[in-house]
Amino acid sequence: MAYDDSFPPALPRPLRAPPGVIETVLCIAAYFVMQFAFGGLFGGISMLIARHYPEQVPAAPDRLILVVVVTLLCSASLTFALLLRRWGVGRATDAGAQGLGFTQPEGRYVAIGTALGIAAPVLGGLLTQLLAGDHEVTQAVSEIADNAHLAMRIALLPVVVLVGPAVEELLFRGALLSILRTRLGDNWAIVLSGVIFGTVHLPDLGWLWYAVPNLILVGLFCAWLRVRSGSLWPAFVAHAANNALATIAWFTATANP
Repeated sequence: MAYDDSFPPALPRPLRAPPGVIETVLCIAAYFVMQFAFGGLFGGISMLIARHYPEQVPAAPDRLILVVVVTLLCSASLTFALLLRRWGVGRATDAGAQGLGFTQPEGRYVAIGTALGIAAPVLGGLLTQLLAGDHEVTQAVSEIADNAHLAMRIALLPVVVLVGPAVEELLFRGALLSILRTRLGDNWAIVLSGVIFGTVHLPDLGWLWYAVPNLILVGLFCAWLRVRSGSLWPAFVAHAANNALATIAWFTATANP
């Protein structure tokens, strides 16, 4: 009697349970802790080298830019590896509420993301000016770039425009928004994730509260794009466009004595 000795087809492996609120918050916290740790490590190495070889190393602002670049690259790489490993390929490419949104978007949402990324610094700048009055608002990275040589500003540009937005979108419009959507619904998730996104940047803003609404606006735009498009990429485009416009001042300043 003939019989089939072939193996039965392998069943697809079930998805692991999605990360919870605490784990997601810890992942976000780990990113900022890594920035602090790597910044201290590379900054200390930079100072040590400058002390022993003062004639062979660049000036302090240029060294600081190197520290910022290496710090952000290391922190972003480890964060991507951590989140993608934990969420898995299935959820990373899921366009739904439980996914990270690494899916191909419709072209119109990329265009909308570009428009919102250009509008955000304009509207946010007006809002900040209204709240801040005569007070100057700047970020730590901008202060460093303003005093560095042109070549170092150019080297910092892709990190600020591409790497920073990529990892922050993964954290806030990928992991965090996913958790909030499954618990609070889309509307509350958009609002709350935007507020959290703006608030966590307070240390980088020198604790100037009136600069936070600008970043909340960026967070709201990006979260709305993620929900409506089903993809993380339009939010990344908006975030990158916003950061790109913010860096224009680095290069216009070189024309001034």
